[in-house]
Amino acid sequence: MRWSWHHLFILVLVVVSIGISVLMIYTASSRELSAVETILFQVVILGTGLSGSFLFGRSSAADAARDVIRPHARSAFRRVLSMYKSMYGLSVRIEEFQQEDHDHRLDVIRAVVDGQIAAGRDALEDWRDIIPDDVDEMLEWDQERERYDENDDQD
Repeated sequence: MRWSWHHLFILVLVVVSIGISVLMIYTASSRELSAVETILFQVVILGTGLSGSFLFGRSSAADAARDVIRPHARSAFRRVLSMYKSMYGLSVRIEEFQQEDHDHRLDVIRAVVDGQIAAGRDALEDWRDIIPDDVDEMLEWDQERERYDENDDQD
């Protein structure tokens, strides 16, 4: 879990709640609290405690969901990336065929393939919303692998 301002805010709410509870106990032990003071202390403690607990629960549930999704998302992203690259390769091959012999049927096929490429690009960006660090890491790894394959082909 990475710390952010959101996490700091949650921590502050919980600490304030505990601090006010300690202040209430200290004040109540030194003198009799009026009904208004007691209610005010309890409302502030309840408000900060519930807010901190709710925000902490929501944050930890999101972190847990991300941890559950991550392994499956990585493999699904790799499949989408592989299909995207395959469609891109098909598009390049269609372009080569069109330059050799301009057949209008290839225009239709090219339009379908281009649509699939666009859908693949959108899917890759959708995965970036879910697991941004993993997507960047896998794309970087894939580019390094392609560079290595290109150097291997040149030798």
